[in-house]
Formats: sequence, C-alpha cells, structure tokens
Amino acid sequence: MLIILSIIMYLLLFILTIFIAVLIIPTRYSFSGGYNNHLYCFANVSILYFCKISFLYNTQDPFAKLKILGFTINIDPDTFIKKEAPGDVNKEKQANKDNGNAHILEKLFQKDIILHVLGFLKDLFGILKPKIFMLKGKIGFYEPHHTAWLQAIVSTISELNIFTNIDIDTVWDDEHFEGELKVAGQLAVIVVFFRLLKFLISKHTLKVIKIIITARKKKKVLKPAT
Repeated sequence: MLIILSIIMYLLLFILTIFIAVLIIPTRYSFSGGYNNHLYCFANVSILYFCKISFLYNTQDPFAKLKILGFTINIDPDTFIKKEAPGDVNKEKQANKDNGNAHILEKLFQKDIILHVLGFLKDLFGILKPKIFMLKGKIGFYEPHHTAWLQAIVSTISELNIFTNIDIDTVWDDEHFEGELKVAGQLAVIVVFFRLLKFLISKHTLKVIKIIITARKKKKVLKPAT
C-alpha cells in the first residue's frame, strides 16, 4: 500500500512539474490563415520541444485535421455547422442576422473601445514576441463610413509598428473581404494568461459585453412570433 501511494505521489509530482514547465518555458508557435471566398488556417504549437500539436482547417473542401504527438485525428467540419433547408425564409433569416451584426458592430465602433483593443494587441505583441507578424488584405464594407473607419484603424495599427508587414487595401465601390495573416514566434503561457485575464475583466471589455447582450435582447423582443 505504501509503495502504491509513493507511486501516485511521484506521478502527481511529475504531472505538476510538467504543468509548471509548460506555463513558464517558452512555447514555439506558428499560424497562417485567411479568407478568400473560403476560410482556411494552419496552426502549429511546439511545447517543451518534444510535444507538437498542429491543426489544419479548410472550408472549401471542407476538412479539418488535428495532429498530436504524431497521431492524426480527422474532424468533420459539418458537425459544427447547423444545416437548414434552402429557401426564401432562410435568406430572410440570414439578411436579418447580417443586419443585426452590422448594428452591433456600429455600436462597437467607439474610440475608447478601439483604443482598448489596440492597446491589448500591442501588449500581446510584446508578450508573444513574434518573429513574423504579417497582415495583408482587401476589405470593403457596404456602408462607406465603415470603410473609412477601417482605414483609420489600419493607419493607427501601422503607427504601432507591431507588424513586420502590413498591407490592407480598402475597397470603396463594393463589399469585399479578402485577407491573410501569418504569425510565428514564441510565448510564455502564464504571462499570456494574466494579460488576457486583465483584458477580460476591464471596464471596456465589460462595456462590449453589455452592448452585445443588450442588442441581442432587443433582437429577441422585436422578433415576430412564429
């Protein structure tokens, strides 16, 4: 009995040591993804230099794969997609959903919220210390003033000097979404955790949550009974 308790104690001590090491020792990571008529991404994480995890996702085929320590797990993306029968009703639902999302985004375009998010991204950049941080794209909104706001945000981000390469063209005569993001570097998990926690409990983040909840409640109230 004493031998079994000793084995369990040493096993728990080993697991605790590994957990602390994961939090403290820098973890290597890379991510590349984007959108061009379909969403795609590839992520790779190397923990303690021997545990490697990678994830591949593409909505064009569609397919998704998760690799852990050399073992591959195929994931069916359709399991995450709620399917509905085609028809004018679904088109109307989608249009209402898009209008609701646009209304929420318009409320979130406030100076203090934007500066709060940009400050978080700047701090996160300092923590992640990426060797590569590239952003490219062509974006245009249906409403021209939203495109103007985007151009102002891109200009502000460029001044932060957090991207090794940033190239975003704004499209004014049409609604267009196309982009690509590449990130590679290393991070300390525990530092990211505390900075993310600080971001989530800040008054500006709580303000964003309140705006989203209020908008969704109004949407449910105005939704006609079926």
